[in-house]
Order: sequence, then structure tokens, then C-alpha cells
Amino acid sequence: MPESPQHDTASDERQKVGMLVPPPVLLMAAVVLGVAIHLLLFGSFRFSATRSVIGAIVLAASVFVLGASARRFSAAGTPVRPVAPATAIVNAGPYRFSRNPMYVAMAGVLLGLAAILGSYVLLVAPLLFIAIVHFGVVLPEERYLQALHGEAYGQYKRLVRRWL
Repeated sequence: MPESPQHDTASDERQKVGMLVPPPVLLMAAVVLGVAIHLLLFGSFRFSATRSVIGAIVLAASVFVLGASARRFSAAGTPVRPVAPATAIVNAGPYRFSRNPMYVAMAGVLLGLAAILGSYVLLVAPLLFIAIVHFGVVLPEERYLQALHGEAYGQYKRLVRRWL
């Protein structure tokens, strides 16, 4: 069965950037695998009111940063999809503090879930997520953006940290 043109385009763009796996896919895989491994190793989750409140705050803040980052991309006229090429350097909102606020927020989602569920397995997931995203997404993206935007991206890199 032939693949749809939209799928081919997304695959082509991901290859052009050099991205191994789109971060939203990696995030979902980390959640599913983390929950499954926790249940296999430790059984049910251990909830606590304090951890749940802290986790909910981290989760809500992370979702807020994801939304704010996506809105900044849209306002700049650049695609939010991680496999599409960035058509503009976004340096407002969360992008004033981090070149990768969406990825930081995704790691925050994992931390929030780990706290809510009381899972040490999910507590390790953000570290693995960041490591994989760093080498498999961020570094290739940076090379791609440097080639695409030249000195404008170089200046942005000098002014804003990669992570936090």
C-alpha cells in the first residue's frame, strides 16, 4: 500500500533536519514504557497528596510552556511540527530563556507524572528523554538551523542557552 504524500513530506523533512525521532513521539513512548516498566517491576503506583500537588504544578507549568512556545512559533509564521523546517528564528516568550523550551517542557511533563504517580522509573525518564533529544534532535536541528539561517541563528545561539 503506498504511503500518503503527507507522510512522505514529514519523513523527508525529518531526514533533512537529521532528526532521529520526533520529540512528541519520544515523549509518548517514554510515558508508555515508563508506566509499563513501573507496573512490571513495582506493581501499582503509590500516591501521596504532597507529591500529587507538586507534580500537578510541574505538569501544569510544563503544559503552559508548551502552549506558549507553540503560540510563539505560530505568531512568527513558522511551523510548530517538529519535522517541518523553521522559517524564522523565534526569540520571544519562552525562547528568551531557552532555545528548546518545548523539549524542556516535555521533560517537565515526565517529571510531573513521576511525582504524581510516585514512580522512580518515570523519574529516570526525563534524563533519558533529554539525552536522546539532545543527541538525536537538538544537535542535528542546530546544524540545520545554522545552515538555514546563518548568522541570525549564530547570534541567537550566543545570546540564549540551549536548555536552561
